[in-house]
Amino acid sequence: VDHASGWHDQKCGLFKSEHVYFRRYRFRPDRLDRCVILSEFGGYSHAVPSHSRIAKREFGYKKERSLSRLEAHFVSLYENEILPAREKGLAAAIYTQLSDVEDECNGLVTYDRQVVKIPIKTIRKVNRRLCFPNEGESKK
Repeated sequence: VDHASGWHDQKCGLFKSEHVYFRRYRFRPDRLDRCVILSEFGGYSHAVPSHSRIAKREFGYKKERSLSRLEAHFVSLYENEILPAREKGLAAAIYTQLSDVEDECNGLVTYDRQVVKIPIKTIRKVNRRLCFPNEGESKK
C-alpha cells in the first residue's frame, strides 16, 4: 500500500514513497524500517519536432536541448544518484515518465509513440546494472 505516493509521509503504508525532481537524490533509510521507494524521479523533457503535441508550452522537470543531451543526463542521473542509492538500500525507482502526454514532453517515448527518445540499448544497459550490480560492464 502506497498511502500517499510521494507526498508527506504519514508513517503508514507498506513502504516509504518519495518523489524527487528538483534536487539531488540522497538515500536515507526509513525510521520505521520500511523499504524506501523512489516512486517518481527524472522527468527530463525534450519535445521532438513533429512528434509532440504542445498545447501551450513544454513541461518537464529539466529541459534538454537535444536527444543526445537527454540520453547523457539520463545515464548520469542513474550513475550518480540511483545506482549509489540502490547500494545503500533503495528498493525501487520509477522514472517519470513512459510517454509524452500533450504538453508534458518528459516521456521516454513521444506523444505519437513513434520515437523512443533514449536508445533502448542505453535503457537496457542502465536497467541491467540496477538488476545485476555485481556483473560489471562485461555483459551488455
